[in-house]
Amino acid sequence: MMKERLIALVNATTQTTSIHKEFEELTGLERKKVKNLMAGQQRFNEEHIKVITDAFPQFKMWFVFGEIAPEIGQVSPDLEKVSDDYGKTGTDTQ
Repeated sequence: MMKERLIALVNATTQTTSIHKEFEELTGLERKKVKNLMAGQQRFNEEHIKVITDAFPQFKMWFVFGEIAPEIGQVSPDLEKVSDDYGKTGTDTQ
């Protein structure tokens, strides 16, 4: 499950074709480790989780547990995108 959430996070937070390098720049996690974690060739350890969640604290609960709590600022990348998109396109009906 965490592998799938990492893939979703990398896809949501990177914009280049060099996703492993870009994610390394965002988190400090070596690109080789990112690639291996995404491929399921390496298990997550405490260091990986800490580095990733320190870089994206708003996704901590989602990344670790697969849960969100928007009322306390804990969202998923998908929810954040929907919220951002709504802010760009939403209109006030008053």
